[in-house]
Amino acid sequence: MTITNNRGESIVFGRRFFIKEDFEISGLGANVNMSESTLDGAHYQSTTLSTRDIEVPFYIKKLNTEPWWIEEKRQEVYRVCNPKFNPMRIDFVTKSGEALYVTANLTAAPFFPKGFENDNKKWQNGLLQFVATDPFIYEAATRKVDIALWVSNLEFPLEVVEEGIEIGYRSPSLIVNVLNEGSESSGMSIRFTALSEVVNPKLLNVNTYEAFNLNFKMLPGDVIEASTYKGRRKITLIRNNVKTNIFNNLDFMSSTFLQLEPGDNLLRYDAKSGLDFLEVSIEYTPKRIGV
Repeated sequence: MTITNNRGESIVFGRRFFIKEDFEISGLGANVNMSESTLDGAHYQSTTLSTRDIEVPFYIKKLNTEPWWIEEKRQEVYRVCNPKFNPMRIDFVTKSGEALYVTANLTAAPFFPKGFENDNKKWQNGLLQFVATDPFIYEAATRKVDIALWVSNLEFPLEVVEEGIEIGYRSPSLIVNVLNEGSESSGMSIRFTALSEVVNPKLLNVNTYEAFNLNFKMLPGDVIEASTYKGRRKITLIRNNVKTNIFNNLDFMSSTFLQLEPGDNLLRYDAKSGLDFLEVSIEYTPKRIGV
C-alpha cells in the first residue's frame, strides 16, 4: 500500500511501515430513499451509496531502538499524513495482484497508542482514519480502446517490390464494443486525431442513440481531447502544441457527455466530412463498489 497526499508526498508500506492486518474495503453502505404509503410497507424512490469509512492499522518496525530513530519515523508519518493535505490517494494491491486505488480524506492526525502492547522494542502501532466522499474503488491503470486508427503494415527486413508496398491500412470497423467491467457507469476521455481535414467529428452510442457532437473543423495534425467525467468535463484542442479550450464548440442541442454503462457499450464514430482521416480512441477507468 502507498498513501500519497495532495502535495505528492508518500508513505510506502512494506519497508519500515507495515500494514497490521488486512485492508478492509468491502461492506459499503447505501441510503435507500422511500416514502410512506397507505398500503403495507413503503414506496421505493431511489438509492445512493454512502461515504466509505476506512481504517488503516499499521506499525513501524523498530530497526533501531534509539528514541530519536522512532521519533523520526513518527514525524515522517505526521508530515505526509497531515489532514491539511487532503485529499489523499490510497494505492493498494489485492492478493490476486490487481492494482487499485481510492481517494479519501483523513479525519484525524495519525494516532500512536501507548502501552507495552503498542510501543515496545519491536514495533510501534499506529492508526490512520479516513472517509472517502467518493466511495468508488478505481483500477490504477486506465483502459484504452482504439475505435478508428491506421494500422502499420511494415515488416522487417523490408523488401520494396516494383508495384510498391502497403505501409498501413485503415481499421475496417466503424463500431467497437467497450466492455465496462465496473459496478457503476463511468465517464471517459475521448481523443480525436485528424490526419487531414475533418469537419464535425462525433462519437455515438449505438444502444442509446446519445451522441457527442462537435461543431469544429479539424486541420491536419489537430488533436481534440474531451473528458466526459462528472465534475471534470472539458474539451481541449491541441494545435501546433498549443492547447485551446473549445468547450463552446460542443453542439449543445444534440449532444450529451457520454457515459459507459456497466457491461457492453457499442460506440460508433462519424464526421460530416473527412471520416477516413479521423482517428478515435477512448480511455476509461472502471469503478467498483468493493473487492
